[in-house]
Amino acid sequence: MRLNHSIIFAATSLAIATHQMPAYAASANQSQAVAIARAGGFDAALPELERFVQQNPQNLRYRYDWVTVLSWAGRHDQAILESQSIKQGKDVPTYVLMAIGKSSLSATTKDTKRALATYGAIVKREPANADARLGLALAQLEDHQLNAADQNYTTTLALAQQSPKILGAAIDALMARHEAERAEPFRRRLMSLEGAPATLPQTLPSVPENARETNVQVALDTAEANAIDAEKLADFSRRQELNAQHIRAAEKRLDQDFGINRYQLIDAAIAENERLISEANTLQAKDTLLRLRKDRVVALRDRQRAAEALAEFEALDAEDVTLPPYVVNAAADAAMQLRQPLRGRDFYLRSLQQDEGNLGTRTSLMYAHLEAENFASSENVLQDLMTQTQNAAGTRRTQATIMRFADRLEEADAATQALMTELPKDAGIWLARADLLAARGLPRAAAKLYTQVLTVEPTHIGARVGLANATWAQGDIAGAAEMVKTLEAEAPEHPAVRRLKNDWQRRQRPLFVTTVTQGYGQGRVSGNDDMTWESVLYSGQTDLGLRVFATQHLAHAQFNGDSAQHERLGAGIEFTQKDIQATLELGKDQRNGRDTVWAAGVGWQANDHISARVRYESETNDFPLKGRLPNAEDWAPTYLYASKAVAGVAYTWNESRKVAADLAYYDFNDGNKRKALSVAWTERLYSGYGRTVDLQTAAYTSTNSAQDAIYFNPKKDIALSATLSGDWQLWREYERSFNHRLAATLGLYRQTSNVRTNNTWGETTYGWNNFYDYRYEHEWRWGQDRSTRYGIGVRRFPYDGQYETKGYLYLQLTWRF
Repeated sequence: MRLNHSIIFAATSLAIATHQMPAYAASANQSQAVAIARAGGFDAALPELERFVQQNPQNLRYRYDWVTVLSWAGRHDQAILESQSIKQGKDVPTYVLMAIGKSSLSATTKDTKRALATYGAIVKREPANADARLGLALAQLEDHQLNAADQNYTTTLALAQQSPKILGAAIDALMARHEAERAEPFRRRLMSLEGAPATLPQTLPSVPENARETNVQVALDTAEANAIDAEKLADFSRRQELNAQHIRAAEKRLDQDFGINRYQLIDAAIAENERLISEANTLQAKDTLLRLRKDRVVALRDRQRAAEALAEFEALDAEDVTLPPYVVNAAADAAMQLRQPLRGRDFYLRSLQQDEGNLGTRTSLMYAHLEAENFASSENVLQDLMTQTQNAAGTRRTQATIMRFADRLEEADAATQALMTELPKDAGIWLARADLLAARGLPRAAAKLYTQVLTVEPTHIGARVGLANATWAQGDIAGAAEMVKTLEAEAPEHPAVRRLKNDWQRRQRPLFVTTVTQGYGQGRVSGNDDMTWESVLYSGQTDLGLRVFATQHLAHAQFNGDSAQHERLGAGIEFTQKDIQATLELGKDQRNGRDTVWAAGVGWQANDHISARVRYESETNDFPLKGRLPNAEDWAPTYLYASKAVAGVAYTWNESRKVAADLAYYDFNDGNKRKALSVAWTERLYSGYGRTVDLQTAAYTSTNSAQDAIYFNPKKDIALSATLSGDWQLWREYERSFNHRLAATLGLYRQTSNVRTNNTWGETTYGWNNFYDYRYEHEWRWGQDRSTRYGIGVRRFPYDGQYETKGYLYLQLTWRF
């Protein structure tokens, strides 16, 4: 049955007014909701009355009206369930007790004892209440107290001598129970009154007595048939309400059970719903069919069958059916499950037009804006929530989370620290703080807080997933593997566990990374049109932290018509455990001397801030390409190479600040010894909304022992530089994104070299000369497993006081398969 426009208007006005008016006006809105229900607008009134109950759980007045209207609407099972907290006593209004009594007798599983107690209490309170007497008699009849029931029927008949309504109700109730004999006195009295119903006509003097009796019998037969049909529809309505209860019970299970049987209840409820929809079509029970279809949207959303939920919703919407907020919210949630945040946003906004103050819907709207990368709108909704909740701690915790998602990590850090100070024992704030620390690259600090949460809530899935990720980030692959295995066994259907499992399985798949750089221009030192191509293919990583890899390196350039080339293929093994990562590699040069080479390295993470590394390469690829020319030096070995040893240390505050230093030693096979020291400080100047600005200041100095070499080999040099880089995310859709970056490096270089003039060596200093490097790049991420980065740049650098200017292009492909 479609609600008339006045009911729809009143319901919409009520939803808006409820959240615009102060608390003391709630009673007026409550009365308006009841008035809508009296007019038959149950679907519009019940959500509002339910919200009053949720917002005022201690105020029984709201529950009284909610239970009563549920009974009016024929939702007797829910009325009984929601009335359990109402203790029978003198303070409970009579109309509430009447509703409880009626639903007790009409529910799928009748509660005769409660009906007896409820109607008995009313009769004791109001002995002349004919409605209560009739209810008590019906309850006694159900309980087989036939004498007591007949006494109350007699009393009811006496009290209702002039009440066609009560007389008719008694007839309907008794005929529905096939008690025609007990209904007869009520029928005769009703016929004696003026204005008797057409189905029970008064006796007419002009009609013969036998005809009169025949007409009465026909009327009784018709009334009995109508009563049976009404009872069928009422029974079907009760079954629909029971199905709705099954869906709600399944929802509660979905919030608590993430095991393999998580969807058992909701699957059964959906199957039951489908059968009832088929039956409703047969019975042409339009109102009940409509409620079943609305419930179906919710159930399909709960089952993650989002496309089907949206299809059912759109079918209802096309029929111009007034859809309550909970159904619109279900459609919005389904759109979010399908990763359609803009569509979800529109549905949430539509829901809020009917239920403006619903905090849950507003929170969902905020996250829809966030997933659509509309940070400004998300924060606007958040500010409304802050006002609506009077800056409650939970909302401020959400604010910190939104800041983290929006890359405003410094602000999120300050917000969570303030909450930790204000509410030091709030486990929810510990969790938010832990998530932030993990995002800032501080897994040990995060793990400490996750563990703290688990001491209070040992089964908290979010904290357990966070701890597994933090353990993984520390390099404890075996420990993380055990945590992932346990979570998969205990909560395989939890969204966070599914994400963790997906990430863990990705780690077990091969990864290929290749980078090629092509230079353009002439250079006495760097060569003409130089090219470098490097690739690494990693196997998947085992749960013991082992993976193998293959490497490829190719470089070439032209020097005065001669070609210098270097090519190497290699393979290695990598071992990762808590705080330590070690690699061992073997390689074979494909050109020049075709030497067999090896390298080994170890990295150590002392804590979240201090790290160190050492590495040794028997023949490094980090060698001047000009030295790769065949017979480069008449007096040196045929093919030049150098071993390299490097030791480095770094201190990282978080993702926004880091200082690092490396000390390197090169031992060339032509006798040259090179020592180099580099120091860099990186500072993030801005972060937010997918944009970052970083500044890196660096210093480099080196010394070389040889006086003469074909490759660039100053006696000593020093370089100072500053690089400003900006990263701007232009587009993002979940794991897919497009960023562009611009970086500019400016620096000063001072060089001192040994120069031979007239067979005499002398020292020359070239003073401070500026240099620069500008580059612009794009990065496309095609999902979690593929990305492409390419760019263009130009650099200018002084060698022996002479500038070389080169342009270059570069491309990097990353593919996990």
